[in-house]
Amino acid sequence: MKQKLFICICLIMCAVWSGCDDDWGDRGTARIHVTVKDRNANLRGETVYMFESRHSPDSHFFKPFYADGHAESDDYGEVTFDVDFNGDDEMYYFAIFDSDDRYIEYVAVSVVDGDTKSVELNLGGVQHGYYTLKPVVNQTLMTIHGLNYTGDANNRNFLTIKLPRNTEQWFYAVSVTSKQNSSPNLRFYDALSRTVDLDNGINLDAMSSLYVPTGDTDCNIFLIKDNHAIDVFTDKSGSFEYFTDATRTNINSGFVAVDEPVDEGASWYLGLENPASDNDIYITIEVCALVWVEE
Repeated sequence: MKQKLFICICLIMCAVWSGCDDDWGDRGTARIHVTVKDRNANLRGETVYMFESRHSPDSHFFKPFYADGHAESDDYGEVTFDVDFNGDDEMYYFAIFDSDDRYIEYVAVSVVDGDTKSVELNLGGVQHGYYTLKPVVNQTLMTIHGLNYTGDANNRNFLTIKLPRNTEQWFYAVSVTSKQNSSPNLRFYDALSRTVDLDNGINLDAMSSLYVPTGDTDCNIFLIKDNHAIDVFTDKSGSFEYFTDATRTNINSGFVAVDEPVDEGASWYLGLENPASDNDIYITIEVCALVWVEE
């Protein structure tokens, strides 16, 4: 009797092991890249939670503490998940939650063995509106004295930038001359507005062909954000902070796209500097903003 019982147990265990081996042999693997966005902007530092199909958004288990994994988006808004699963295919959900553990947005991804997929998790949702270009600073002529100027002014000045609400990107065009009466007509707003697509914003191919009248001397333009930094810049009381990507040194003409994130109510400045020792320069400058208009 004991021998028969032992044989039965062995047979059962063999069947279980055989089943486990079959399951293991049928396992699939996949890699899923998730980019977190708010409309067109990639979002850094957002925690993305991953759920297998049994924890779908309509279940009571679609909460962060039931997630099968999570990761934080990098500087490019990207998160990568490597998953393995039983069977030929699997469904995964990726979600972001608010402070009350309610999901803000999720995206569903179906994978099969060996897949590498890239998806967007867009917190902006479906937005009803359109892009338009707005003038921020109409064409302005500014005189900047030379470095050795002995009057009250020095070789630095600045332009204050007040950006409209929902600005997604902004631009400045400049042409610098050594003669006050030869300042050009930029017509930058007119030219740039023809590159705007209502749904997608600026057409980069069309923008690359824009022309700004050539200058005959150089200036330096620094993108500066706060009041303290612009004070230090103008009174030369020390080193000042500025954004390098939209700063230009020794420029005589051209246009610059500013891609720094626009905080609501932030103060921006263009710090203008004449690098020449004795000669005054005349800077013609114009500023425009690409704005999302909600309907």
